[in-house]
Amino acid sequence: MSDDILDPQLPERHNQSKDSSASTEKKESSRKSLFGNLNQDLKQALDTWDTLTEEMSHKVSPEEEQLQEVKRLLGELKAKLNEFSE
Repeated sequence: MSDDILDPQLPERHNQSKDSSASTEKKESSRKSLFGNLNQDLKQALDTWDTLTEEMSHKVSPEEEQLQEVKRLLGELKAKLNEFSE
């Protein structure tokens, strides 16, 4: 008699465990897609950073441009002074 009472409850428990495992799988796949998207965004940001760093490393700052111009002018002045002293 007690077996008759338990039999109808077993399928309910079994269905609940299926629903629970399905929701757990759904949460895990949601996490995986979230981390996958996050990982993809981080890779894209790193690639962008590398590209920008490479581009900026070849650019000369305004201060460096000014320094090169001063050096050029000093070189020209030195050459003219050498001509004058000869």
